[in-house]
Amino acid sequence: MSKKANHRRDMILLYALLAVIIFLLVFPLVYAVGGSFKSTEEFLLGGLKIFPETWRPENYMKAWKQANFARYTLNSVFFAVASVIGIIITSSMTGYAMSRCDFPGKKLLTGTFGFMMFLIGAVTLFPIFQLCRKLGLLDSIWGMVITQIATAQPFYCILVMGYCNGISKEIDEAATIDGASFFKVYTTILMPIMKPILATTGILAFRDTWNNYMMPLAFTLSRSELRPLTVGVVLLKDQGDGVAAWSTMLAGTVMSIVPILIVYLFLNRYFIEGITAGAIKG
Repeated sequence: MSKKANHRRDMILLYALLAVIIFLLVFPLVYAVGGSFKSTEEFLLGGLKIFPETWRPENYMKAWKQANFARYTLNSVFFAVASVIGIIITSSMTGYAMSRCDFPGKKLLTGTFGFMMFLIGAVTLFPIFQLCRKLGLLDSIWGMVITQIATAQPFYCILVMGYCNGISKEIDEAATIDGASFFKVYTTILMPIMKPILATTGILAFRDTWNNYMMPLAFTLSRSELRPLTVGVVLLKDQGDGVAAWSTMLAGTVMSIVPILIVYLFLNRYFIEGITAGAIKG
């Protein structure tokens, strides 16, 4: 078989694999949007049919009212924005210091962060819950913000550190010779260079915080008014008359996705730049 035929075969297999992956990613979203316009009975009995026989846009109004959407959306916005600001500040400073400074325990810290990146959140939820209970951080939106910032550090510090490793140290040395302090080098010289990776960090942190369910649920068991949108939307399932209200929950889920899409549409250029730059520097 000629090289041209082999190349064509490989490309066909590649595109077939990509088509399967795209289908697996897109179909659940399309199915959820279609299911949000169905009645609960049609959703449960309709199999994999996407479009409803009777469109029910009132599911969205029902979800808005029953999930206390306005209140929970404000909670989610505050939770996400405050967490993202904290994550960007702390991870950029820590990642920069880990990249540029030699200190006792640096390899141990880097290895610990690398190990913690692979821990499932459910594994650490109970110890974190007990620690926060003793620190008095439960039933507080600021407690959720502080916990989110702290638990996000391993991944984002490693991400920023890897990016900083690709920036020439000669830039730091030239600024130091000119009399700039370590902190001034970080704030006035490195921060502008780090904009792509900081934008990537912000987008990923916003997505992770907005979609966080287990931790906010555990932190707001006795104060439902502090719940973010993810918790309120899931609880919509139990609002039906003896039957799980899946259609109402899907309507709430679709509405809760909108803010993430808006953030990505406005910042996708910076996100792609950060990913591309990180790949080139790596």
